[in-house]
Amino acid sequence: MPELNNSVSRPPTASMKNKSWFRMQAGGQGEADIYIYDEIGFWGVTAKQFVSDMNALGDITHINLHINSPGGDVFEGIAIFNALKNHGAAITVYVDGVAASMASLIAMAGDTVIMPENAFMMIHKPWGISGGDAEKMRTYAERLDKLESVMVPVYAQKTGKTTDEIAAMLADETWMSGAECLAHGFADQVTPAVKAMACIQSKRTEEFKKMPESIRNMITQPYNSAPRDTTVTIPAPAVTEPSPVPAVSDEATIRARVMAEQKARMSGINDLFAMFGGRYQTLQAQCVADPDCSLEMARERLLNEMGKESSPTNKNTPAHIYAGNGNFVGDGIRQAMLARAGFENVEKDNAYNGMTLREWARMSLTERGIGVASYNPMQMVGLALTHSTSDFGNILLDVSNKGLIQGWEESEEPSRSGPVRDACQTSKQRIAWGWAVLVLCARFVRGRSINTSPPQIARRPLHWPLTGRFSPSPARPLSMMI
Repeated sequence: MPELNNSVSRPPTASMKNKSWFRMQAGGQGEADIYIYDEIGFWGVTAKQFVSDMNALGDITHINLHINSPGGDVFEGIAIFNALKNHGAAITVYVDGVAASMASLIAMAGDTVIMPENAFMMIHKPWGISGGDAEKMRTYAERLDKLESVMVPVYAQKTGKTTDEIAAMLADETWMSGAECLAHGFADQVTPAVKAMACIQSKRTEEFKKMPESIRNMITQPYNSAPRDTTVTIPAPAVTEPSPVPAVSDEATIRARVMAEQKARMSGINDLFAMFGGRYQTLQAQCVADPDCSLEMARERLLNEMGKESSPTNKNTPAHIYAGNGNFVGDGIRQAMLARAGFENVEKDNAYNGMTLREWARMSLTERGIGVASYNPMQMVGLALTHSTSDFGNILLDVSNKGLIQGWEESEEPSRSGPVRDACQTSKQRIAWGWAVLVLCARFVRGRSINTSPPQIARRPLHWPLTGRFSPSPARPLSMMI
């Protein structure tokens, strides 16, 4: 992975303006081509612009993603990976030359990964540069471990390998040809070797210790000889006696300069946090409000906050991330649904709060890597209820069962013969009860009693212990969840 001192903070040189490390073009029949052919996050172009341009492509159902990149900024790469995984279109990744470091993680967003025989992919441990006393160095090392724990599950999900196997490959800085990627599960298809590949202008070769010479020749030094960390300076013409520069004494000029610097600082911080979909709004507000908080300090605080949500890879508990973590998605949808039904308080940082049932069904599939671009709404919802990797149906049953139990317990009917939960001793009975409640949701009208016989569930009769009032929640009917 790239160093934590990411390249976005480096000012672009004079020759870098109007350039980008990616380009996109829309094709016909709902297809689009995206090319990542440089160091990710360089040229002063952020992932925010990448996502904006991708959304501007319109309603597309298939993306051809071409990669030839040595890697780049870790935050930019994570944002791009999440944007691609959540897009909904089918994605075919073509590794046209090399997908190293963070570029290899972005390649894992593809439903299908295709590589020529002479293309390469590289994965390695995150690394960075730090200074300070022993305590600060230990803290920095812990951050690197936590960052690795976020990346490892992405590779593991694509390849089917264990997290320990992936961690060992990261430690070795593993370079793999197309055939080796196919054997290890990083690629799905290998094509014949190409005769020529485009060169990449990057200085990242200095970071890689085990790069094959065939790939090293493809990554050349940038045409601009000036270091990326500095701006290009144009020498002034020689003069015999340079005139002294008058001191700036205009108060308005000084104030304008300070305001411009603060505006640039706040804009950079907002762009940084925009990659994470509002998950860290409190921290973002603190960083923006602190005039002494630079973009680099904000990035450091954000990394600390992200580290609180994950664990090192030597722990048994997998890290909770948005990409490919069904428990995180299921828990978020379940809590949002319970809050919508009035059974729990709304958690403000839950990204699923404002979604409809249909959107919850979609997220239960796409967040597990299941494409739904070719389905109509009814097919998509049906797949969410029946797919083996989706727990959307069970979440609906849990919420409806809770509404049934609460409505029964609060019912004033004197003729009830026993609690509903006593009539649902087996899993089949509980499932049948849950589906019956969902059917009643379509008939439920606030403030009215329902006296009806239950429907046939899976061609088997469901025997109700009572007839009487159905009340999903004292606060609102379950139909309000739709």
